[in-house]
Amino acid sequence: MGEMTATAVLMMLPRRARTPVAVLTDGPVPSSLRLDVFGGREVFVRMRRGPGAHGVAEPYREQPRDDFPVESDPAVVVDPARFEQARFACSASVFGATDVVVFVPLDAGGAPPARVRVPIPSLDRPSWHEFELVSRTRMECRYRVVQQHDAVPTGGSRALSAL
Repeated sequence: MGEMTATAVLMMLPRRARTPVAVLTDGPVPSSLRLDVFGGREVFVRMRRGPGAHGVAEPYREQPRDDFPVESDPAVVVDPARFEQARFACSASVFGATDVVVFVPLDAGGAPPARVRVPIPSLDRPSWHEFELVSRTRMECRYRVVQQHDAVPTGGSRALSAL
């Protein structure tokens, strides 16, 4: 997966985590998801109704497992086989907090995207922050703002500072 343009940023604060968690998706906004990370299997449901809006973070609330219908499967399962934990430079300007754990989807070969575009809220035209992968360890990927000498696609934007 060389590049990814996220269509939605799914935001949640698990009870057992100290920092917010974001999941980037490149498809429609799911009604629910399950985090099979951090040693748990928390279920989250979308707080808003209707279609997703470009750049607007989608808030999810944790749902007690007993309250989630047994016959319903979460629309998205976030686990280490499908998603990689990542840290992004300038996360406050993109995700609203300085230390956000972000999960990016992996390609069929198990690799994270080399470039990621994260949507920016906009009523008149879609735009995004663009990041590039700078390192990958056993624990996480790190992304930085695309360097100034690199071309910015039409409609794009850069975050405010670099790693």
